[in-house]
Amino acid sequence: MEALRGLQTFECTYHQIAMEESDQYKTAFQTHFGHFEYKATMNYILAALLRKYVVVFIDDILIYSKTFEDHMVHLQSVFEILLQHGFKIRLSKCSFAQRQLKYLGHIISAVGVATDPSKVLVVQNWPVPTTLKELRGFFSLAGYYRRFVKHFGIIANSITDQAFQALKQALTQAPVLALPDFTKPFTVETDAFDKGIGAVLQQDGHPIAYISKALGPKKSRFIHL
Repeated sequence: MEALRGLQTFECTYHQIAMEESDQYKTAFQTHFGHFEYKATMNYILAALLRKYVVVFIDDILIYSKTFEDHMVHLQSVFEILLQHGFKIRLSKCSFAQRQLKYLGHIISAVGVATDPSKVLVVQNWPVPTTLKELRGFFSLAGYYRRFVKHFGIIANSITDQAFQALKQALTQAPVLALPDFTKPFTVETDAFDKGIGAVLQQDGHPIAYISKALGPKKSRFIHL
């Protein structure tokens, strides 16, 4: 049985490498607490394995394989690269040979990528926003799963109770997205109407991701031309 297996998380590796002071500004990002700068070293040293059987998000490394035997080989190759560059792993933060796992707010398995039920439950129980701050908080959380919802951007553009409930309902019925296979062709289907435009990336008839954007009055009129 083909399965997505293996999750490796490596503790704070991006804090352990010195950078040239003149280059630090290139990695800057803004938060409510000020500006910070990082260097994505994991992507660099594991570049040859990315999208083959490795996915990296900062210092979280996901290793996926079709069989247990392949998984052992893939683990060995990643460990050798980390050892070569002087990195260490913390076993307490590692999980090996999993058929299903949580990763960055998603549930990943051989079936595909699904939303995390605990996160969706928070959205479902979110009270009707009464302030701009509460509204932004809801859209920030719901927007994390926007690629699971057809026409998310168009629904979210309407700040009404109906749109609020529609997003809640859409997330509870979000499909399991297929995992992309880069050895096969992809299909993109597009849609356009008076309120916005949308598209879905598919493979073998299964959705991989949805994208959509609401249009203002000036842009929407071109759809009818």
